[in-house]
Amino acid sequence: MSNIRNKKRTREISIRVSEDELTELKKRQQGTTMAGWMRGLGLGVTPMKPADPDLVRSLGRIGSNLNQLTKHANTNKVLDQSILDQITAIRASINALLDEHLRGEE
Repeated sequence: MSNIRNKKRTREISIRVSEDELTELKKRQQGTTMAGWMRGLGLGVTPMKPADPDLVRSLGRIGSNLNQLTKHANTNKVLDQSILDQITAIRASINALLDEHLRGEE
């Protein structure tokens, strides 16, 4: 596919869409231009939904907490019940976030 991208684009195609179809295409469009987005879809680029900033922040906080627990366990060479309980709570938070965001895509 990299060979395709490096060649000058000299050919043009056009399609007709209804107003409703155009509105829907614009909602789904990712990237800077409609042409680039549609070209990518047609050439097999897998579209990715932009990351939800709230989800990224939540995962960042969870990761920070996990790092603090890991540092504590490594420094003290102890993995007590309190740390295990906190790790269980972190896992529950991650599962809840995933459930919430995966349900939203259905």
